[in-house]
Amino acid sequence: MQRILRGAKYSNVPEVVTEENIKKMYGGSLRTSVSRLEQYRRCPFSFHLKYGLKLQEEEEFKIRPLDTGNFMHEVIDEVFSKIEARDFDVKTISKEDLYKIIEEIINEKLGMHKNYIFSSSPKFIVLTKRLKKVVYESIDYIIDQLKNSKFELYGHEIEFNEKAEFKPMKITLDNGNQVVVTGKIDRVDVAKTADNTYVRIIDYKSSVKDVDLNQVVSGIQIQLLTYLDEMAEQKQFESAGVLYFNLLDTIIKADKNLSDDEIKKQLNKKFRMKGLVVADLDIIKMMDTKIAPSSYSDSVPVYLDKERNISKTKSNVLDREKFDRLQKYTKHLISEISNEIFKGKIDIKPYYMSKKTPCEYCEYKAICNFDPKLKGNEYRYIRNMSKDFVMEEIMQNSEE
Repeated sequence: MQRILRGAKYSNVPEVVTEENIKKMYGGSLRTSVSRLEQYRRCPFSFHLKYGLKLQEEEEFKIRPLDTGNFMHEVIDEVFSKIEARDFDVKTISKEDLYKIIEEIINEKLGMHKNYIFSSSPKFIVLTKRLKKVVYESIDYIIDQLKNSKFELYGHEIEFNEKAEFKPMKITLDNGNQVVVTGKIDRVDVAKTADNTYVRIIDYKSSVKDVDLNQVVSGIQIQLLTYLDEMAEQKQFESAGVLYFNLLDTIIKADKNLSDDEIKKQLNKKFRMKGLVVADLDIIKMMDTKIAPSSYSDSVPVYLDKERNISKTKSNVLDREKFDRLQKYTKHLISEISNEIFKGKIDIKPYYMSKKTPCEYCEYKAICNFDPKLKGNEYRYIRNMSKDFVMEEIMQNSEE
């Protein structure tokens, strides 16, 4: 009976970590990355287990989407490195030379021991062929987008650390603790005019991703905006945008025969980068020199109406003041998250948005035993608000 009564009162709520133990884990300085801080906002308890206690899953012999994503990232990075090493111009390189480089890199990487799983069975041999197809097509479109742009490749795999060109972000909290934020960016492009140097950050994703301002203000999607703000501040650049290039297996579904032009149009739509850019027509035209009235850009999430004006309803843009305010707001979020970590708050409180929650793929489910039916276990709900409403809230908070 006593065990039953204890069960009825059980709340499954973790204790606050003591200040002494927080110092043992992190010291007086939290060295972290933006992706780790995003993890905290996804679920504080999973952050504590992964980065505080450093619990790890046992490695298994199986392939996951993350493996293929990392593989494609590595290939794309090495393609740009080899283009530079062989003195090719990324905007004028021939398809023949490009394909030779890609084939060389992929074959070399598939022969490496860490990727032996790719050739270990007929299933993975088929997967390898699909990977090659995705890499070939993705890099082809990356190069095409650069050719039709005044933005130049500034660098790839750009790091933020003490030894790199860009130094880590450092924030001193109200209690005196310091946060040092390091990280890495897949690609950085710049465009120069007589007055300014504009910068945009591009992240490669192996699944479809876009900038969602609801996720930004909740702290689970602040990586690109944070690094863009820091880069602009360190180099006196003007921000132009943050973009995702989605690495896709391009399958076009249609009920009729398509012409070559129609196929090209469908592929351009699939490979158009998603994200958020500054609502400045001059910047848009530098990003896509071929953008035409009454059409979408082939490169960026922008639509021009017949008068050549940026359509605010069909484009993912913000005016300069709002864009700058948004990227500055990320520092406030980083300070807020870091303060919670130093206070020892490790709540079992995963986010919930549009029927999605990190619990679906969390590797720590067997430890936390999260159950919303238990007392004290509840989701952190993220509202699905319009872009204008979110920006109004940010503008008000940043003024305060």
